[in-house]
Amino acid sequence: MGGADGGSGGTAAGSGGAAGAAGAGGSGNSTLPKRVLLYHFSTLVISSVPAQITLLKTQLTTWGYEVEDSVKPEDLSATNLARFGGVGMINTCFEPFGAGKTGETQTAALKAFVENGGGLFGTHCASVTFQTAQPPNPYNALIGGRGGDGSFDGKSACVTTAEAHVSTMMLPATFEFNGNLDNADYVADDSKVLVKCKWSGGAMKDHAVSWYRTPGKGRVFYTNFAKVDADISDATLGQKHILLGLGWTLGR
Repeated sequence: MGGADGGSGGTAAGSGGAAGAAGAGGSGNSTLPKRVLLYHFSTLVISSVPAQITLLKTQLTTWGYEVEDSVKPEDLSATNLARFGGVGMINTCFEPFGAGKTGETQTAALKAFVENGGGLFGTHCASVTFQTAQPPNPYNALIGGRGGDGSFDGKSACVTTAEAHVSTMMLPATFEFNGNLDNADYVADDSKVLVKCKWSGGAMKDHAVSWYRTPGKGRVFYTNFAKVDADISDATLGQKHILLGLGWTLGR
């Protein structure tokens, strides 16, 4: 996770998106409440988060959803989650359930919520959590991976994978992203990687950036994009990837 906010939305270059439609498995939550909780507690302040919440609320409202937002870990309880069809973990950096808290209760509630058909959506710092935990914290298994202790600011060369999914079918097969991305040092066995990016330095390794899971009846979508609100509002990266991933978690 980089320090100060920076970077802009991805710039598409190239042609031919990944083939296919929505990922298989997971029935979505069309029978659950049309209400979404945007949770954004973070132990690292990211100044653009309020603007991100506004953008996401606007889109969700357009889709006909009621939206609540919270920074209170106690709101991630089984009782409260029963009121929602989806949960967004919006840049929830490092210790997303409170400083010094490992979040067993919240993770268990979220896991049950997803397995019963709920949608879980995460951006950027939502995986940059519990970085020293071995084995990885159960929350990282739920969100599908973990951002490592390294990050990159600048231009990255990104590619969509062959994994068929609605969130990549309109992306170019290759595109350039200018902004902050994190190393993924762990990706869950059942996560399906959708986008990989390569940045300068080291071995020029491809890093998993976006992925999805379909545990039980639910859907999980995570992207390391969207540290800044410009990524969400970007005509390509936001409209053709990030927001489509959000919609997919809700069964749209």
